[in-house]
This record gives sequence, structure tokens and C-alpha cells, in this order.
Amino acid sequence: MKPVNIGIIGFGTIGTGAVRILQKDSTLLERKSGRPLLLKSVAELNFTQKDGIDSSKFIVTDDALQIINDPEIDIIIELIGGVNPAKSFIETALKNGKHVITANKELIAKHGAELFAIAKENSVNLNFEASTGGGIPIINAMTSSLAANSILKMYGILNGTTNYILTKMANEPVTFEAVLADAQKLGFAEADPSSDVDGHDIAYKLCILSSIAFNHFFDINDIYREGIRNISQRDIEIAKDYKMVIKMLAIAVADSESDDVELRVHPVMLPVTHPMASVNGSFNAVFVKGDNVDEAMFYGRGAGELPTASAVIGDTVEIARNIDSKRTSMALNFGTSHKNVVPMGEISSNFYLRFSVVDKPGVLAEISKIFGNNDVSIKMVKQAETGEDTAELNIMTHRVKEKKIQKAVEEIKMLKTVNELSSLLRMSL
Repeated sequence: MKPVNIGIIGFGTIGTGAVRILQKDSTLLERKSGRPLLLKSVAELNFTQKDGIDSSKFIVTDDALQIINDPEIDIIIELIGGVNPAKSFIETALKNGKHVITANKELIAKHGAELFAIAKENSVNLNFEASTGGGIPIINAMTSSLAANSILKMYGILNGTTNYILTKMANEPVTFEAVLADAQKLGFAEADPSSDVDGHDIAYKLCILSSIAFNHFFDINDIYREGIRNISQRDIEIAKDYKMVIKMLAIAVADSESDDVELRVHPVMLPVTHPMASVNGSFNAVFVKGDNVDEAMFYGRGAGELPTASAVIGDTVEIARNIDSKRTSMALNFGTSHKNVVPMGEISSNFYLRFSVVDKPGVLAEISKIFGNNDVSIKMVKQAETGEDTAELNIMTHRVKEKKIQKAVEEIKMLKTVNELSSLLRMSL
């Protein structure tokens, strides 16, 4: 069979992993593809030789367009990340009739609709398995194995950095700041960790998965997002007292009686018996509920050189296997329905709140009155002295709409007997 020629743009962590797999597993990949997969070129502005990789077997260039415009290259693998210039590179490659594989979650979340349209116009594929869940084959599962299902609910741990931080805080008496610094030293977190700890990375992934699950291209700006910077060791301790853990989750829930969909990213306090509670460290997991399959859960490495590169090369094998038939991927065949994102204020949850208050009679009564006036029902209250004149109030509520709890909180914060709202966490999916 005629070989498939590949060009890679970006020789960072994932690019290195992709080259490593193409070289060390060439025989296996040829058997699974039905033809040789030949790496012809790698584009990298500052190419550095990596251990275990024979760079004499491919062309190295600092010009991505040299690869994109090479008529001999069949598949372009884009691994530089970000929107620009990646978007321009992918558009040009697709218009040149080349298949494209990317791990670029931000680009797919923000511009997937227009890029898929270009791919379909030119009868080529744009595959993006590695954009979500690292080595977990969740995109393939959603588009193929679960194709017979209408998706009803989906939630997941989709960021290894935040899960590592929360796991470390649960296992050791350390602060968020200390664990973040540790994660940066180990390479789990970037020098600027905002994309991870503020939830941007997870929101991109939820946007992609939801667009597939609910057949609608969602606007990333419509997804509610809240990070983990405010999670304290005290919150972790209290969660343990209640036999619960705190996890950073992406949540999507469809209303079976309307076109409404909940899309949100935020920390959640979960019972230790919940399946997501045992997903620790840098591992990821995705739970899916479909109308026919019922419940399914996918678990694996959410990041890393070889796990993510495994997804990239899996896409490469799929395209190579079908390259002569010009069959387009099922991942391109969505976005034909209309859905409405439910405003966060209209979503109901159980809540955990922690207040620092003046330690004197009547304070709880004042707070309870405000909650009652806003239709917030208190499930449980626990008080602990924290100083000579201060106390800590831990409150759990029954299920209530977000807008009602937020209004009550704003009123409570105005009380002279309330020092601060130390924490507010949702306790239900």
C-alpha cells in the first residue's frame, strides 16, 4: 500500500511523544493502518534534539507553511496550541486538501464550527481526540460507540493539574499555594497556571464534548466557570468530616422536555462513595448517561507526553485506514440542532457555606431569617469557636436555585455580625 506522509507542526511535549510513537511503533502502526506511516517533516521554531528520537529520518524546518504546502504530505498534525497562528495553519492545510489532526482544545472550542465546515467542503478530516481527556478515547466513544444514544447527562474531571492539587490537599495538610508551586516544579502546572486553576482549560473541553453530545455548537462564553483558587485546607478538612471530597468538575445536563442544557465548570463537594471521588492525581474521568446505554464511565491519564500523543496517533491511524475512500469522520457530523444554555442563576444545587461571624447570641437567627426570606432551606448547621470573639458557621442547604442563594449571601454579608463569607461550594451535580 502507498505510504501516508505526515508533517508535524510543533515539537513540544505532545509533538515529541507523537514522533516517538511513530518511530518506535512503526511496524504496529503499519499493521493497524494497512500502510506505512512515514513522518516526513517537523516544524519547530527552536528545534532541540530529544533522547530516543532519530531526527535524521525526517526534515526539520522552522517554517510551518513549508509542510502545509508540501504536495507530498497527506496528514498535518498541529501541536502548537493557542488560536493564532494555529487557526490559520489549519485552515490553509484543509483548503490544500490535507487531513488535519490537532490537540488544540481552545481552538476547537472557539472556532470548531468554521473549521469543520472547511474540512467538509474539501472532503478531508479534522480529528481532535487529543483535545479532551488526554489518552482517554472519549471523542471516539461519543461519536461512534455511543452514536445510538441521546446523551442525557455528562460530567467529568478533565484537568490533571487541578485534580492533582485537590488530591494533594486532601492527603496532606498543605495550602493551595504550596501545592500549586509543587505542581509547577513537577511540570503538572504552567508558570502561568490560570488556564488550569481558573477553569478555562476545563471549559474548553466541556464545550467540545457538549457540542458533540447535544448536537449544537456552544459558545464558550455561555459556560459558567469558577476555579479552585479559593479552596482552603479548612474546606478540605470539613469535607472529610462529612465524609466528602472536593473535586473540580465539568457538568452538562440536558432537559429531556426542552432544548435547555446546563453547562458549568466549578468545584463540587462529593460523597466519598461517588465514582468521581476516587479519581485522584493527574488522572481524568468522564461519566456519560445515555438513553440506551444508561451509564458509562471512561478513566485514564488526562495529560502527559505519551498518553496524549497516543490519542494523536490513534487519529492518524484512523485517517490512514480510510484515506483512499475519502470517508469523513463522524466527528464532523454534528452541530445541526439548537440548544439553549440555562443561566447559572436558574440552576439548582445543594450548597455548603462557611461564615466567620461575631460570637454572640442571635447571629444564627439573623442569618436564618435572611435565608428564609429568600426561600433557602437550611439542612444542617455546625458552629465552632475560632477565637475569643469569633466563630465559624458551617451551613448546608437543601436544593435551591443559584440566584436565591447568591441574593441571600449578599444580604448576609451586609450584617455587622458577619466578618466574611469564607467559602461557598455546590454539593450536587
